[in-house]
Amino acid sequence: MKIKLKTSLPLVVLIGSMLLSSAKQPSSHTKPWSVEKLSNGLDLISMPSAKVPLVTIVLVSKAGAGTETKELNGLTHLWEHMFFKGNARLPDQEAFNARIRQLGIVFNGDTSAEIVRYYFTLPSANLDQGLQFMSDAIATPLLDEKELERERKVVLDEYDRNASQPGFELNNIERMVIYQNQEHLRNPLGRRRLIETATRKQLLEIKDDVFVPQNCALIVSGDFDPKKLKEMVENNFKNWTAKKDWKPVDRGPFPKFPDPIEVVMHHKMAQNAMLQITFAGPRASIETKDTYTADALISLLDHRSGKFFKKYIDSGLTLNSALGYHTQGKAGELVLYSQVSAANLETVKKQLQAEPSLWLDKKYFSQEQLNDVRRKLIIGHKFELNKPSDYAKTLAFWWGTTGMDYLSGYINNVEKVTFEDIAKFVDKYFTKSY
Repeated sequence: MKIKLKTSLPLVVLIGSMLLSSAKQPSSHTKPWSVEKLSNGLDLISMPSAKVPLVTIVLVSKAGAGTETKELNGLTHLWEHMFFKGNARLPDQEAFNARIRQLGIVFNGDTSAEIVRYYFTLPSANLDQGLQFMSDAIATPLLDEKELERERKVVLDEYDRNASQPGFELNNIERMVIYQNQEHLRNPLGRRRLIETATRKQLLEIKDDVFVPQNCALIVSGDFDPKKLKEMVENNFKNWTAKKDWKPVDRGPFPKFPDPIEVVMHHKMAQNAMLQITFAGPRASIETKDTYTADALISLLDHRSGKFFKKYIDSGLTLNSALGYHTQGKAGELVLYSQVSAANLETVKKQLQAEPSLWLDKKYFSQEQLNDVRRKLIIGHKFELNKPSDYAKTLAFWWGTTGMDYLSGYINNVEKVTFEDIAKFVDKYFTKSY
């Protein structure tokens, strides 16, 4: 498709073999957590820290869009909202909210393509009661019809807020081009019409498929006695079980990335152009080693003394430019992007298309920059460990996406990345595919 530049209308552009962005969190040389298997199949991950008298509890499930059918797309996210409603012990919203206030709980949850997380922080003196609170919510939800109608409106409002953004439709197109008839497996927000008609029966179907102990992990971080934790969790979660014939949901592999394609979109609300060139990237469950190289390369490109940063950002040529990669177990996308004025769009487009081949030059990066990247990852990890409440959510992400062995060896493996590894990576994912 030929680009026709109209300076009065900014452009949103997608080029190449597809999209996504975000960065991952580093791990450590030594792991400050432990993992145990409970009698009902639930994984217990504990990370004690006595800095403050608080404890964070996270329940994570290998669920989300990637376990949905087309008819259930987006309903796991709706289920996430219903998690914070009535259950067998707390039968209505008033009782639920009263218990939250009584225990001093601050709570939230999120749903993505590969995981669902429920989490809250409360005073450590209330840990046992907090575990009971979490167990009741996941094991005995009422999924009341009236509450479902109320929460449906909340989720529809969230959908509409997302749909009002300039890039919403582009993201939909990108996903459809990349994943074709399986695009719903990467769309946690789902379809509006399905949210509008979702039933209690459908939510119970999702519960039986993915919200079972064998498919979940419980992360506890903060001020607690590690010797007493396992027994405490066992006592509170022992009655939560799955059907005898339960098996993990498997929706099959994704299709091969399509041949290069160019998509152009105009939006009257946009003030600048977004140029994105996206490639097939490493899947953490398959091309594991390549994920470490991806993160090292991203950090090198972000280095303020590097050629990429000076060329695209220091110079003022673009408003922002970077390489993005969001680690996922079953999918992988690398996106090279720039936010740019319409006047500079054509210039940046040509340069960005040619950019990956320049990374093969042995003089493009320096050893000093690579050393800086390694130090930055270690320092970043130490900062993370100083926030146990946030790090519990990080542990939940990695448990559900790659597994804990990946996380425990992350820093050591990134430190092993060489310039030869980077050259092979660039050739494999960029220059040979574009």
